[in-house]
Amino acid sequence: MDKSRYKFEEEMNTACLTCVHVMTKSKPILFVSHDDDSSWEFSCGANGHSEEEIKIISLEEATDIDGSINELASMPEGVCAERESIGAKWMKK
Repeated sequence: MDKSRYKFEEEMNTACLTCVHVMTKSKPILFVSHDDDSSWEFSCGANGHSEEEIKIISLEEATDIDGSINELASMPEGVCAERESIGAKWMKK
């Protein structure tokens, strides 16, 4: 594993949820959740995504889309983070 571009403890092929907007790179990742069940979610931050808009990708694909999510790799389960725009500081809650 190339730890210079991938900081997560989970395997690179770990499945995670994202929205079609992030997957197609039409919108940036603005919301990240590390759920209580250890799963990760990466979305554009919009509310009300339909079931068809939710996609499954690997953690490696997510870091390829936006390497800045590596800053959140050690975020504990049950915590989420948001930011206003690309390059903005992640705010955990």
